[in-house]
Amino acid sequence: LLRQHPFDFIALHCQEVGGKNYERFMHILDPFIKDILRIPEVTSHYTRSRFYFDTDYTSQDTFTALGSAYFVRENIPIQQWNFTTSCFENVTKRQIFTGNLVQTQTIRKKKFPREFFPEAKWSRKGFTQARWSINNFIFDMVNVHLFHDASNIVAVEQSPSIYSNFRKNALEFTLKSLPLNSSDASVPYVIFGDFNFRLNGQRLLQHMIEKRDGSIDKIKHSDTGEISKIIIKNSQNKIKLTIGKKEFNLHDDHDSFFTTDSRQVRISRKY
Repeated sequence: LLRQHPFDFIALHCQEVGGKNYERFMHILDPFIKDILRIPEVTSHYTRSRFYFDTDYTSQDTFTALGSAYFVRENIPIQQWNFTTSCFENVTKRQIFTGNLVQTQTIRKKKFPREFFPEAKWSRKGFTQARWSINNFIFDMVNVHLFHDASNIVAVEQSPSIYSNFRKNALEFTLKSLPLNSSDASVPYVIFGDFNFRLNGQRLLQHMIEKRDGSIDKIKHSDTGEISKIIIKNSQNKIKLTIGKKEFNLHDDHDSFFTTDSRQVRISRKY
């Protein structure tokens, strides 16, 4: 990729650094960074770089597991914003920052407030902000990780789903947090990461029931009365879709379901 597209500035945004079992696998980050720095194009052309990896999982109040790496070609004039001193500084050599990152001056990290989280259970969700000036053009690079759907059953209860609203609130919080002062609103930004966007599950159920003569069965736990599975059947009583908390099983071939007839389902995207 670097050979085909030798850009002057490259941003790499990572989420869930260390994986789901981060306590066990966080140690693989060091060889990962070393492998990147061994890439010939990086070694020879991108002589300036910044690595920011939030790895301190013992600090649950601030831990986001976000990682960002920025590579700068040797020939471009570039400065980076220092959030502590509130001024730009020249970018030289390579710097690697790992751990908590709270005291790191050239990256701004925020974990989403606890009340934003589904069921108020804190997890590794938040954003980081790095501000750059290239040829006096100022912009922000924003790495974000929004909420996933914790339960497919809950996700199809309404449209937009409750999780869509969680994502919307977190994204709005992120965008409102970017300006550093009242005169800062005009600074452009590039935001990319894991938005966890989902298709509109409720509309899919409606399509299968109304447009394809389907029926719906809801299986409940005998002790709690909560729905444990949703089963969609066609007019021949054949199971077409099974939804569980962590299950979404289209029993027919997925591609043929969405493309075989002229009544192709259209599912709107939500936050």
